Amino acid sequence: MSGVASRNRRRRADGAASRASRGRTVLRGLGLLAALASLAWIGFQLDRWAASSPHFALRKFQSSGLRRATEKELLRLAGLAPGMNLWSLDSATVAQAMAAHPWVRTVEVTRSLPDTLQLRVEERAPVALASLGDLYVVDAEGAPFKRVSPAETLDLPLLTGITREQAEKDPAGTAARLREALAVADVYQHAFDRPRLSEIQLGESAFELITTDGVRVVLGRDDLDGQLRRLQRVRDELQHRGLAAAAIHLENRVRPGWVAVQIQPGATAPRR
Repeated sequence: MSGVASRNRRRRADGAASRASRGRTVLRGLGLLAALASLAWIGFQLDRWAASSPHFALRKFQSSGLRRATEKELLRLAGLAPGMNLWSLDSATVAQAMAAHPWVRTVEVTRSLPDTLQLRVEERAPVALASLGDLYVVDAEGAPFKRVSPAETLDLPLLTGITREQAEKDPAGTAARLREALAVADVYQHAFDRPRLSEIQLGESAFELITTDGVRVVLGRDDLDGQLRRLQRVRDELQHRGLAAAAIHLENRVRPGWVAVQIQPGATAPRR
């Protein structure tokens, strides 16, 4: 009997200790919750104070990467002005608003507390103009990203052969065709320093290049490098004979090695 009583006393003692331990755990948990609630309340009050404090008034703007877009235009798009509270500005929202500028490819917005907003901009690189009903600026991805304004002076090749209706109906297909024309221009410009390209007309089976001296060069879609090597030989021969071409056709699909040349009547090429 004494052994049973002893075991009962131990179980009661263990139970009391366990209840006491749980009680201490609950008290610690309540204390932690109270501390967290206090910190949250303090953080809320600090945020309210910072969001209205003149200490965080926007006073300075620092920007990099701007060439065609202006700081003033970007700030207007984002609705920003000196004196606004910098603490409460959301950088992602500001960047999204500024990215609506047609020349802006990417923009990174950083708050530099207490009073400075920093903008790091990457602009689109114009590589050509496209006639799509109106005249558009085209970037390297073939995207016609903005209409050309009367104030802009852009000395770039003109891409033609796509109608406004085609561009509106199939933007992705239009961009693909423009990229193809840009690839042709790139191959040509790597092969020849002069004369430069003035226009590329996109046909269904050929490209018609018009150089700055007014000569039409018609290329097929296959073996551009081979066609340009033949073009170089034709130009050398014309130069040697003192003749000037009006048009050079290299797009013969049946006889790819054939070249047809239309000579300018009465015109001669300057001797080297």
